[in-house]
Amino acid sequence: MGWKVSENKATNKHATHELVVLTQPSLRIQVDMGDTKYDWEIQPMEDSVGQGTPAPALGEAYSRLDDFIVSFPQRYPWPFSYQLDVRVQPDYKDLLVAELWLSVQTSMLECNPQLSLVPNEPKAPWTCHPQFICSADRRLALAVHPLDIADSKLHASRSGSVERMDLFGQFMEKGVIRRGRLLLVASNTSISEKRMKDLCTIFAASSLPLTA
Repeated sequence: MGWKVSENKATNKHATHELVVLTQPSLRIQVDMGDTKYDWEIQPMEDSVGQGTPAPALGEAYSRLDDFIVSFPQRYPWPFSYQLDVRVQPDYKDLLVAELWLSVQTSMLECNPQLSLVPNEPKAPWTCHPQFICSADRRLALAVHPLDIADSKLHASRSGSVERMDLFGQFMEKGVIRRGRLLLVASNTSISEKRMKDLCTIFAASSLPLTA
């Protein structure tokens, strides 16, 4: 059905799922499955910016064909800009499959930009698998593109529950753009290990979009 964009959010309905991107007051990705809502917040981080500092103000948000793109320009005290591009794959009838492309860029001579994905809901633990992480009920899964695994890091509690996923964080030269790609899969029923691995294989062979 495509993206429906309003002032502070964009929605895309696919089968019985609804993908929501909230742009203010923080950047969040939600998957509404009727009985359950999954929620991830994307938080900027940098060594020179104090913990708890509000995220930068939204620059622009718009849809283009199958993509929804949202960007946050570099504004003090944040020494870098970042962008999210979300594309829902229409070929899957029983699943919600979306690719998320995150990018960071800086005009500073010294900067270590980082984006962290923090699960808010549901409270049940997220668990790790060889190629992806998934919710406790296995109805939502998230995978990092193989070429971007080196730029990602998972933080988990002693019990093994995923608390957040960090992307980037290393030193960046002025003017350089760094990108990271994620695959998000949602289902009304438990996603099998084989199906998720097959989706990851397809994802690994996909190319970057022109909008990234």
